[in-house]
Amino acid sequence: MATSSSGIDVNSIVSQLMTVEQRPLTVLKTKEAGFQAKISALGSLKSVVSALQTAAGNLVPVTGTTATQKFSVFKTTVGDATIASATSSSSAVAGTYSLEVNQLAKQHSIATSTVATPFSGTDGTLTTGGTLTIRLDAQAGSATPSKTTDVTIADGATPEAIRDAINKASAGVSAVVINGTAGQQLLLTGDTAGSNQFIKLSGVAGLAYDPNLPPSPLTDPFAQSQAAQGSAFKLNGIAATATTNTVTTAIDGITLTLLKGPEAPATSLSTTLTISKDNSSLTTGVTALVKAFNDFNTTATSLGNYNATTKVAAVLNGDSTLRGAQAAFQTLLGKVPAELSTATLQHLSDIGVSLQKDGKLTVDSTKLSAAIASDFTGVANLVSAYGSAFKAAADGLVAAGGLIAARSDGLSASIVSLGKQSDVITQRLTEIEKRYRSQFTALDVLLTGMSKTSDYLTQQLANLPKIS
Repeated sequence: MATSSSGIDVNSIVSQLMTVEQRPLTVLKTKEAGFQAKISALGSLKSVVSALQTAAGNLVPVTGTTATQKFSVFKTTVGDATIASATSSSSAVAGTYSLEVNQLAKQHSIATSTVATPFSGTDGTLTTGGTLTIRLDAQAGSATPSKTTDVTIADGATPEAIRDAINKASAGVSAVVINGTAGQQLLLTGDTAGSNQFIKLSGVAGLAYDPNLPPSPLTDPFAQSQAAQGSAFKLNGIAATATTNTVTTAIDGITLTLLKGPEAPATSLSTTLTISKDNSSLTTGVTALVKAFNDFNTTATSLGNYNATTKVAAVLNGDSTLRGAQAAFQTLLGKVPAELSTATLQHLSDIGVSLQKDGKLTVDSTKLSAAIASDFTGVANLVSAYGSAFKAAADGLVAAGGLIAARSDGLSASIVSLGKQSDVITQRLTEIEKRYRSQFTALDVLLTGMSKTSDYLTQQLANLPKIS
């Protein structure tokens, strides 16, 4: 910018002076950037602690369940997977069974009669409608049917309108209209196969059906096209039946799903069902805990590192929160949980989990497998106890009001305080800059006036007569 008439560059002078005045503001911004960096680093620390919390929590049995029950997992295998499938719970018992499927459960299906058709209106409609009650139940009926649904059917409803009303009601019954050689027929089929899924219709005379009444083809509006039935099978030669194709009561802890039944002239389909102990959940749980701990160790070490060569410290170097988190978990590795005080297995090293020089854990899979094989309950109790201890320590760090949250909240409060200080300084700098400009502008005016006076006096002196 051009200088003033006095030769003073007011903007340049004020700019340089304000650079000096703004140093406290720069210091505050540097502090704020440091606090923000620490908050971000604490977020990274919280992330790995949360992962460790989850891995540890997965080793803790739910209330009312023992550690042995939690990790007692069984694997089921069906020789021919097209015939059946199976799943197991902790109450299962290992064994091998022969399975013969004699009969699959079937859905109930009924269709409107071509003789006593309900669509007797002049235009092929239902003359009188009303509230149609659809009940799914055992053929003989029970006090608590599987499902009961009311559907509104309009007077003069077409087969298509009745179909749509039933399907929209989600009554457990699917309706379709078939255009056959004898005219339109309404076909109702249960959504679920089983002997407790017989369809019963009431409330609308033209659509009534009761599976308990003897059929009367000349007067019944509906006729049965397929009877509902349950499943029948044999386990090791012992005959059994079930209401549906999903069987939960035949073998303790096993849910058996029958998928395919015999076709004529065969009377059965045969395969084998094998139930075996699966220790993978215990091994997987230990491996997951070790990985989560090692991830925490790597992150924590990085955040608190100091490079002696470059003399540069990481963001959380010397931070008490980081040191507290590291100490909380490291202490657990050398401390026997109270519930293991009288147990044979007390230390993680007893099952092959050992601490390395770099602070990380390693798993000796051979030793872990051998421990599980020789004392499954002991390993389960040990893993559960350490899982509880690690989870409790992690809870204290990442829970609301925990150590990490408290430190982050404190830093956030400091940032807010710095912001308020910055606002005060910024306001003061505005006033200082205004004062500087006023002062140097006044100086400029003064110097300009003095310059003009000097020029005038010089001119007047030059015009004075010379004295010889």
